Amino acid sequence: MSTDTGNVMTIILLTILISSINSFVASPLIKSLYRQHTIPLIFGLTNSDDEVAIDKPTIAIIGSGAVGCYYGARLWETNEYQIKFHMRGDHYTTSIEKGLMVTSVEGDIFIPPDELLAYNRTEDIGKSDWVIVALKSTGIGSIPELLEPLLKESSRVLAIMNGLVDEDIIRLIEGQGDDEEPFLTKCAATYGGMALLCSNKKGPGHVDHSYAGKLTASLSKSSSIADIGAHERAMIDLWKPTRGFEFVYDPCLTRARWSKNLWNLPFNGISVAMNVTVDKIVQDEGLRRLSYKIMDETLAVANEDINQRGFSDTGYLGEVEKEQMMALSDAMGPYKTSTMLDFRNERKMEVKVSQGKASTMMGYVKDILCVKS
Repeated sequence: MSTDTGNVMTIILLTILISSINSFVASPLIKSLYRQHTIPLIFGLTNSDDEVAIDKPTIAIIGSGAVGCYYGARLWETNEYQIKFHMRGDHYTTSIEKGLMVTSVEGDIFIPPDELLAYNRTEDIGKSDWVIVALKSTGIGSIPELLEPLLKESSRVLAIMNGLVDEDIIRLIEGQGDDEEPFLTKCAATYGGMALLCSNKKGPGHVDHSYAGKLTASLSKSSSIADIGAHERAMIDLWKPTRGFEFVYDPCLTRARWSKNLWNLPFNGISVAMNVTVDKIVQDEGLRRLSYKIMDETLAVANEDINQRGFSDTGYLGEVEKEQMMALSDAMGPYKTSTMLDFRNERKMEVKVSQGKASTMMGYVKDILCVKS
């Protein structure tokens, strides 16, 4: 072989090698591993930006759908936290390749693929300072498996979910039975989160927020009574840097959960039963009247539950909250409730956990009220 031929072959081989390396480095998997600090940590290739990111409080978003992606993106845009999204299926593959897009009436957010920390296994996320669970209540049974790799003694868990689920979540985290009084050992605190948010997943990698967004949170359980005040302050501080929605801390979780039920029970129920959007419910005289009737029943049960748990009547829900929910619905437009979307797409609906427990309690409390009268 001549020298010239040898040089040509060397150049060809180098070209092929460089092309292969470029393809390898540019692959979504490698990009994802680098963003997740796996490759830099293996080879000791961290830079100052990586170190700053690692020092930021870590927030794991479990259930990165319409709710989780919206609030997760709002936290991400503050640049105060390291946000790690747990995703599945084509939502995951599209997001790591093209980024996560959140279109919003309060300002769009785009997390580019080279900045998005997305994972399809919670084992790869690592221990987290905060875990925000935004699963539908139909997925509540997966909480032990999903959260176990994330929790450390100082972790705080916020469950932005529908229904009276808070004691169930603690028992699932701890592996406790239904007949046991729930207590915490695997994390520092759990909170209930109530989202009055009109948001839908439009497709893989795209969530659209069309209206409202108020988020209410309340402490559910602390591993130490002495730390209750610190947990309340930590929750308030978590959302301080965010924009695009109102955040409220309610010291009474029972009231906060029933306040959300004041909307969920009439509007999710009627939207499925009649297969109509929210605007049709509020504009139809009969359906509007039915909504008010369900709200009135919910108020009676809610206030009795608040009373049974030892809170004073100053914390009762009433006409103000009822009219606030109706005013919210009046301005909502042709919004498709999540339960109606599940019904139309033949998916499991949030009935047993989200509405079933509340309905059962309504029957029980009605009996108490009848005895009292």
